[in-house]
Amino acid sequence: MEAQQCFYSMNSVMYAYVDCEKKSQADDLIFQIIKTVGKFEKKWNCFDKKSSVARLNRSKNRWILMEKPTLDVLQRSYRYSLDSHGSYSLFSGVYLRVWKEAIIKEMPPDEDGIKELIEKHNNADISFRWRFVKTNDNDLIDLGGCAKGYIAQYIKTKYEKLSYLNSLFLNLGGNIITYSRDDSTSDVKIINPITNQDILLKNITNTSVVTSGDYIQNFEREGKLYHHIIDMNTGYPADSPFCSVTVIGDDSFLCDCRATDFYVRGKAAIEECNKNNIAAIFILKDGEVLASEMAQQLI
Repeated sequence: MEAQQCFYSMNSVMYAYVDCEKKSQADDLIFQIIKTVGKFEKKWNCFDKKSSVARLNRSKNRWILMEKPTLDVLQRSYRYSLDSHGSYSLFSGVYLRVWKEAIIKEMPPDEDGIKELIEKHNNADISFRWRFVKTNDNDLIDLGGCAKGYIAQYIKTKYEKLSYLNSLFLNLGGNIITYSRDDSTSDVKIINPITNQDILLKNITNTSVVTSGDYIQNFEREGKLYHHIIDMNTGYPADSPFCSVTVIGDDSFLCDCRATDFYVRGKAAIEECNKNNIAAIFILKDGEVLASEMAQQLI
C-alpha cells in the first residue's frame, strides 16, 4: 500500500513516497520520515541558537560534546574538505551570513570584508577527541553543502531494514534517493534549467541522484550573476561554466559533496569523473549537456 507527502523543510520543498504491506505502515513511515528531517533541521540550522551547529559556532577553542550523527557528518565533511582543496568546505559558514544577506538585498558585499573572511577561512580548523569537537574560531561551520544528502542516506539506511517496506523514493530539495527491496528499476527526471527540458535517467535502482546549481538563490548585478555556491578560495560565488551538476551514486552524502565540488571545480571535474568512474551530468550555461562516461550509460 502506498503513501506520499509533499512537505517543506530546510528552505526546500520535499517529497516522500513509500510502498508498504499495509496502509497504516505506509502512513506511519511517511510521518517518521518527515519527523526525522525536522529533527536534523533543528540540530543543524546555523541560525537556530539552540542547534548543535550554532552552539559549535559560538564555542571558539572550547570542547563541545556532539551527538553521534552530528559528529559523523562533521568528520566526513571535514575529510572531504581536505580532499577538495577549496572546491568544497565544511567551513563555508565563514561566508554564510554575508552572502545570505547579499542575496536577500541583491547587493554584493564589501570587497575588504570578503578579504578578511578569506583569511579567516584559510586559518579555520576543527579538532576531534572521542565525541568532543572544538573549532579555533567562531562562525565557521555550515552543513548546507552536505546536510540533505546525509539525511537522505540516513533515512534509507534506517528504514530499508523494515521487513514491510517494499520501496522508497525521497526528494529532499534536489537530493533524490531510491530504494526497492526487489531491486526493480525506475526512471528519474532531472531538469535542464536553461531549456526547461527533462533529462531522463533510466533504470535507476537503490541509487542517489543529487543536483547542485546556480539557478536558484541568485541575483544579477551589472550583468554578473551572484549565487549561493561560494568558491572558498575567492570568497565569491564560483565562476563556473556550469549552471548545474548532477552526481549519481550509492552514497547520497558523497554525491551531495561532489555536486558542489564539481560545480566549483569546472570542466576539470569531467576528467576527474572519467578517471574515477563517477557518474555525473554537467549542464553548461548555454544548455548543452555533458555526461561523464559512467553517466552516458544512464541517459
